[in-house]
Amino acid sequence: MGDVLQQKTYTIDFLTKKRVKNDGIVPQYYIEDDHEAIIPKELFYQVQEEKARRASLSKTAVARRAKQEQEKEKSKYSSKFALSDIMVCKECGQPYRRQVWSKYGQKSAVWRCENRLKNGTKNCKHSPTFKEAVLHEAVMTAINSVVENRGEFVGAFRENVIRVIGSYSTKNVPTEYDGQIEKLQGEMLALIEENAQRGAVIEDFDARYKGISEQINALKQKKLEMVREQKMAENFQQRLDDMDACLKKTTCEVREFDNDLVRRLLQSVKAVKDDLIELQFKSGIVMNQRVSYFDY
Repeated sequence: MGDVLQQKTYTIDFLTKKRVKNDGIVPQYYIEDDHEAIIPKELFYQVQEEKARRASLSKTAVARRAKQEQEKEKSKYSSKFALSDIMVCKECGQPYRRQVWSKYGQKSAVWRCENRLKNGTKNCKHSPTFKEAVLHEAVMTAINSVVENRGEFVGAFRENVIRVIGSYSTKNVPTEYDGQIEKLQGEMLALIEENAQRGAVIEDFDARYKGISEQINALKQKKLEMVREQKMAENFQQRLDDMDACLKKTTCEVREFDNDLVRRLLQSVKAVKDDLIELQFKSGIVMNQRVSYFDY
C-alpha cells in the first residue's frame, strides 16, 4: 500500500555486511506513502481483516490478547528527532535518547544511552554523553565531507542522490493502464467480500488472489516506467547537471543540522567513545567522525 517500516534488520558487522532481524535492539520508524502503492490502502486493510478472521478460527481469545499486547508494545515509540531513530550505543547496542539538563539556570540538550539512563553502569559502563550542539556539528561535518569531491565518497553519494531524484510517484498521473488496474482491484475486493460472506475459506482463494495481485503489480510497474520516462525527459538531466555542478564546488555545504536530510542519508550513528562516533550512510559508506569532547 505504499508504506514502509524502516530498520526491520540491522547490521552487526560493517566489514562483512552481516544483518540480523531487529528484535528491538535499534529503533524502527514507519513512513506513510514512501513509494508507489500496488493496491489502495482501504483494500490492504480489508485483506488484513480477512487474514485476522482466518487466524481467529484456530486461536484462543487468550492468545489473541497476548499478541495484541505484544504488538502494542512494539509500536508505541516514535520521535521527532532524527537521531532518536538512528543513534545507538556502540557498547550495548541500545538507543540514545535526548535529555535536557539544567545547570545554574542554563538549559542544554544532551544525548545519552537509554540503557545507561535506566540501569546506571550495571550493563553499560562506558557509554559517552554528548552535548547536542557538538553532536549535531559532528554529524553535519561527516555529511559535508561526503559532499566534497573525495573519490569514492562523492561517487557513492552521487549514486544515492540519483536514486532519490529518479524515484517518481505515479499518483494523480493518468495513463492507459489506469482502467485495467482499477478493474483488477475491483475483482480483488469482490473476491475478499465473497470469501468473508461464506464464513469459510474458498478453496482456490489464495491462488486467485495471488494471480490478481501479480497482474496489478505488473501493470503498476509499467505505469511507473512510463511516468518515469516522461519525467526524466522533462527535468531529470537538468537536476543531474545541477547536482554535478554543486559537487564540483567546495562551498556546496549544508551548515545547519537538518532532521530530514539526516533521515534520508544516514542508516545509523553509533556512539563509540567520548570524542568519536561511527556513521553508516544508506549509500553504503561507513566512516568515523571526531566529536568535540566536553566535561559537564
